[in-house]
Amino acid sequence: MSTIAIITARSGSKSVPNKNVRKLGNKPLLGWVMEAVSKSKLVDKIILSTDSEEYFKIGKSFNKNLIFHKRSKELAEDVPSENVLLDTIKQFGELFSEDSLIVLIQPTTPFLKNSDIDSCIKKMKSNPKINTCISVKQVSEYPDWMISKIDSETGKGKDFSGELSVRQNLDTLWIVNGGCYVMKKEFLEKHQKIIDYDKTLVHEMSKISSMDIDDEEDFKICESLVNNNFINF
Repeated sequence: MSTIAIITARSGSKSVPNKNVRKLGNKPLLGWVMEAVSKSKLVDKIILSTDSEEYFKIGKSFNKNLIFHKRSKELAEDVPSENVLLDTIKQFGELFSEDSLIVLIQPTTPFLKNSDIDSCIKKMKSNPKINTCISVKQVSEYPDWMISKIDSETGKGKDFSGELSVRQNLDTLWIVNGGCYVMKKEFLEKHQKIIDYDKTLVHEMSKISSMDIDDEEDFKICESLVNNNFINF
C-alpha cells in the first residue's frame, strides 16, 4: 500500500494575491506544509499540483524529490479538489496501486504538523473498512446560537435563554479545518468525492494548529502568532 501526498497550490488566489508563496515568518506559506509532509514517516511520495513553474521551484527547495503535477488551464481555475486529485492520479498512474492512500494537503493551513498527517494515515491503515480520515477542530461558534433572520420590525429572533444560554449544555461539535484529508484511491475514483460521510474518521487539531488562511485578516493573525513565538516547530 503506497501513500502519496498531493499538495494543491494554484497561483491565482484572489482574496490574498500570491497567497500560497507569500512569506509567513521566514518562509513562504507553501514551505510550511512542505516541511510538515517531508517530515512524515508514512508518506512515500510527494506531488505538488500547481499551474506555476515558480511555485514548483519554491516547493522543490524544501524537498528535492518533489514531483511536479502541472495543471492544465482548466484546472488552474476555481475547481473542486477532486478534479485536481483525479487528474494527478491519471498523469502519474505508475506511482499508485489499487490500495493506495491519497493525502490531500493545502498550504492555507500552515501550522499543520507531520504528526497530524501521520495520525490520519495511521487511522486509515488501522481501520480497513473506513474510506476517509479528515482533520478537524472543535467548534466555538455553536449553531444553537446562530441567527438566520431577525424580523426588522418586531426585532423578534431566536430565543437563547434558559439551558441554551450555557455553553456547557450544548453538544460538542467539530468542523473540517482544511489541514489534512486522507482517502482511499479506490473510493476517490469510484465516487469522485474526498470525504465519505458514512465511513470516515477524524483527527482533532488545536485551534492554533487549525488556523486557515482565507483572507488578509487571517494572514495577519498567523503572522502575529509566528512573530510572537506561539508556533514552536
